[in-house]
Amino acid sequence: MPADRTARTVPGRRTVLLAGGALGAVAAAAGCGSGTGRPDTAEAPAGSGFPVTVEHKYGSTEVPAPPKRIVTVGLSDHDAVLALGEAGALVGVTDWYGDYDHAAWPWAQDALGGAEPEAMPRPESDRPDIERVAALEPDLIIGLYSGITEEDYEALSAVAPTVAQHPDHPDWGAPWEEMTLSIGRALGKEDEAAALVEDVDRSFADAREQYPDFEGTEVVLAERLDDGFVVRSRTDPRMRLLESLGFVMPEDLAERAGDKDVVDVSAEDFDLLDRDLLVWNAGWNPEMREELADMGVYTSLDVNRDGRAVIVDGEEISGALTWSTALSLPYAVDKLAPLLAEALEGGGEKL
Repeated sequence: MPADRTARTVPGRRTVLLAGGALGAVAAAAGCGSGTGRPDTAEAPAGSGFPVTVEHKYGSTEVPAPPKRIVTVGLSDHDAVLALGEAGALVGVTDWYGDYDHAAWPWAQDALGGAEPEAMPRPESDRPDIERVAALEPDLIIGLYSGITEEDYEALSAVAPTVAQHPDHPDWGAPWEEMTLSIGRALGKEDEAAALVEDVDRSFADAREQYPDFEGTEVVLAERLDDGFVVRSRTDPRMRLLESLGFVMPEDLAERAGDKDVVDVSAEDFDLLDRDLLVWNAGWNPEMREELADMGVYTSLDVNRDGRAVIVDGEEISGALTWSTALSLPYAVDKLAPLLAEALEGGGEKL
């Protein structure tokens, strides 16, 4: 299940199914004469560090030379590519949600520079449009933050070397650090990726030093999705961000979640939200505030009456929290940490 179940409401997506004979169509679209279905790739220059091998869910992939045409089918993978300085090689990205040119949110626009990768709509099925990817003639396809199937992987691999989901985590559940390092390896930039991770970790450490009250404080991160209310679990990147700031998820909710990214919470169970701090991620759902204000089971909670709730309904802050990438995380920390500190002092939302 994707980490963003809300994306069902995003317009402009289309369902893509692999029908019989699709691999042949893909090979034709790739315009390859080698019989592998892949576009021709240059040999690695001496001293480049290539070829490199990247492990993933479906085995391992060799990237033979520095990629010059990269397509990302993972929803947020292009952020890491941009952060590592490869905007010029990025020819296609998946447009998760939001209305930004080339799927570059505010935190990514400087890194994008003047590059103009094609933004492919996110398919409703979360399965990539193989033929559209092939038409971009990539020499590297990245699908780490994705739910691509083994069938998808085989079809994509017929187009170009493909790096699928991380081997050690469930789909949509790999930590941003691991995805950044995998992408860095595929780009031949392992050292740069490691340094990038250290920089982001330093922003977390700085925030923990600035706001020592975050340490050990129980927090619940809740959302209103199409089919009801949920609490995000420790496998979800949004919750991982809060834990990186020192907060902790209540153990009873963590046990309920197991390895799933959400815990469904009915109105009858709203007492589960009554903790030290409650954060609502509502950037795509601004009407949620009115809905909660009309729910006595919510307004009667101490966390609401004491002003210890934060409703994050600004698109950019909510988006940065949701994306949780090497580019968006420092942005999210800068914007969100003061709001969390204010709420812990009783200055949050009271409905």
